[in-house]
Amino acid sequence: MFPLRPLQLELKDDAYAAVPACWWSRARWVAHNLALYDLYYAELRAAGRIESVSRKTFLAYLHGEAAGADYDTGRNTRVTIRALQNRTHRSESTMHRCRRIVGVFATRTVVFRGRQRTLEERLDSWRRGDRARGWAAVSALHESPLFPVDNAHVESILDQGFGTPPPRSGGLRGISPTSVVTLKQDVIERRAPRGTDTKRVRRKARAYDPRALLVASRCRTDQRFPLWVRQLGTQGIAAVLTRRVVDGGWTVDDVLAGLDQVHLSGRKVLDRPREPYAYLAWLLKPIPVDEPPMLLDRARDVALDLEQRALTRADREHRRTEAMAKTPAAPDSAARRAALAGAAEASRRAVGRAAVSRAAADDARREIARLAREQ
Repeated sequence: MFPLRPLQLELKDDAYAAVPACWWSRARWVAHNLALYDLYYAELRAAGRIESVSRKTFLAYLHGEAAGADYDTGRNTRVTIRALQNRTHRSESTMHRCRRIVGVFATRTVVFRGRQRTLEERLDSWRRGDRARGWAAVSALHESPLFPVDNAHVESILDQGFGTPPPRSGGLRGISPTSVVTLKQDVIERRAPRGTDTKRVRRKARAYDPRALLVASRCRTDQRFPLWVRQLGTQGIAAVLTRRVVDGGWTVDDVLAGLDQVHLSGRKVLDRPREPYAYLAWLLKPIPVDEPPMLLDRARDVALDLEQRALTRADREHRRTEAMAKTPAAPDSAARRAALAGAAEASRRAVGRAAVSRAAADDARREIARLAREQ
């Protein structure tokens, strides 16, 4: 008879145990983050730790983020990126950049990362009339424990009124709306101004190879790459790497090794290139397409793995032969089980040594590239 309440996500009792309890009010949190922006943005931006966001956009994001927090504690913030877009009228990527800046400031702690609902949760939501397909991330807002801020600066921002969101204005009926320019073409064709031109052929987004798109997306999320590479779009990186990935079989490690070769050659790599896509293509141009930088390393790893497997197999057969020769036993005897266990342990040790040697070689190569960049 009565409609059921929407399905609620229950958090653990100790979800906020590690969250600092430094919350005074929404206006204070907004002013505190603005003070951090004024004091540390230029330094962190020059160091490449944060991305470019204007102060006006950051202020709009802070108002949208603080609006979803509990007024007394600053916890239980479940504001989604889509909600932030609607409140700030900014793009999705801009909201992600703002959240990364707040993450560097350490004024927002995520206690539950968003996820898709399970089948049981989705069926329960459907019975309640809730059409949501996932859970939003839950976070807590607080003051920064890492960056010191002068209270006088925060109070100055509060006095200026930046801590409170601006009132929404519905507009006045007495003011005429912006006039729409009517073109002669619109009058002749008897269609609405700025209507959709059906005669114009729409440009379709270029379709890239899925392998190139996969490598490009991994380059954007790999923390080993410079910041300017991680800020590029997936389609643009795929356009640069399509021929190398499709024809040469390049991977993310090959692209990173190609940039490391530039550092090892003594050439200086720019931190903020004017044309980043063309600059990335120019850096990789000296390397032949059919010769990925990590090709020999992969071949050596495969050969070493095959060799280790052959040695392990030979050692296992040798141990088995010795065990069978010393103690002729039944298939289910204790001696046979002990011999098989010893052979399995030797195989695991051999595979572990090979993995450790490969990891040490990769670390040494990364360290050489890092030292070359610092010089």
